Amino acid sequence: MIVYDSTYAQMKPGFSQRIKKMAPELARCGCNAVKFPPFVNTKNPFSLGYDPRTDLDVGQWEPLHITGSAADLKEAIDVLHEHGILVIQDWVNRQYGGPAPMYERDSNGKADTALFPKTPLCFSPPKPRDSPFAGDDGPDDGIIASYEHTDNYMLNGKVQAGKWQESVLGIDGFRLDEAKGLAPHVTSTLHRERKGINYAEVYDGDPATLSRFVDQTGMPVLDFTRHFAYRAVSEGAPLYTLVNNGFCFHNPDHAFIYVESNDSDGPFGIVNNKLWFYLDALTMPCKGALIFAKDYEVYNLGAEIRNQMWIATTFAIGKLAWEYADASLVCWSRDGDGGTVWSGGLFCGYSSDPINHRSEWIHTPFGSNRHLHDYTGHGPDVWTNKDGWGQFTFGPNVFGTAQNYVAYAPAGTEYRIPIQPKGRKGTGRFTDFGSITVRHPD
Repeated sequence: MIVYDSTYAQMKPGFSQRIKKMAPELARCGCNAVKFPPFVNTKNPFSLGYDPRTDLDVGQWEPLHITGSAADLKEAIDVLHEHGILVIQDWVNRQYGGPAPMYERDSNGKADTALFPKTPLCFSPPKPRDSPFAGDDGPDDGIIASYEHTDNYMLNGKVQAGKWQESVLGIDGFRLDEAKGLAPHVTSTLHRERKGINYAEVYDGDPATLSRFVDQTGMPVLDFTRHFAYRAVSEGAPLYTLVNNGFCFHNPDHAFIYVESNDSDGPFGIVNNKLWFYLDALTMPCKGALIFAKDYEVYNLGAEIRNQMWIATTFAIGKLAWEYADASLVCWSRDGDGGTVWSGGLFCGYSSDPINHRSEWIHTPFGSNRHLHDYTGHGPDVWTNKDGWGQFTFGPNVFGTAQNYVAYAPAGTEYRIPIQPKGRKGTGRFTDFGSITVRHPD
């Protein structure tokens, strides 16, 4: 699965219109889902949504800064569904934009002190967080919801609010924000009660830690192990660092690979050679691979990534093999055997040498005397010998642009892996709160 992560810093109004326009393009390239930024009312109207003041206001009374009105938001989701693209919600679960109390509105738009209110009882003691925007009202990312000390009040309220958002908008899954700080029973409950394409942000590069989280909660995770390997190579580590270095190699069915995100972008993120890593992420065995909107739209990598998505959804199935790896060259393949489907297979690689071309005889999964074409346009056609090996030439990584990668498959093969998800349909009844039964614990 390919997920377009649409969140990036300094997002402007007009998000819903932008995503609607992008839907045909994303669908053509094989994108299966779009992850939306948080879309509830916030303390700071110009934030990305990680300081919510409410759980039931998605713009039905006044338009929100980024996503617009609730009708705009639902229309964007409906358009994506029409193009066979699912919608994943970035779900903020731990922090609110303080101070308490915070009240939801009733069907008339008036404050309702009985409808899942967030009073001081619902929060843990304030403590410093990531980056300041809350002023004197609370810690940097807001005040932290207490699931452990509210007799299940916060947990029940969050579950019901999430199901309400899912029902009215047609959401198909969620990314659980800052999941590492949640108790396992909280995460497993949220995951169990809202079935869909769900995955968690567990900020840890240790595969054992990620495995424990998955075992305890049943929820897939972002592959921080692979992300940190990409970062190491971007800072000069040898290319063989990437071989089997990722949670995806421990548990591919519960790993969402990503190169960059809103949390990791910037001076401490991955600065160099991102196109290599997107090809890698999109072609590795995993539950899903994420495309970060800022790389795609702001850093102008969209054209290359669109072709990589097409390559991934056309060829990248079957068993993975590392065909060659040293300090300056890495190559891998997928044998194309998907059980009930056959793609023809795929061979990928790139060189980190900034000046010289490099030519090597390398094993492939294609068999003898096969005509291979590089679907990136970066390399010449190749014929395999009687033993299934080919002589591949890798261009230099000129100016560190990472545009020297190759992706070979049998010439003329353009089989599209059959993935056609069908999204849920939302009711659009944004002021119907009849399903919310949780009441204040006092």
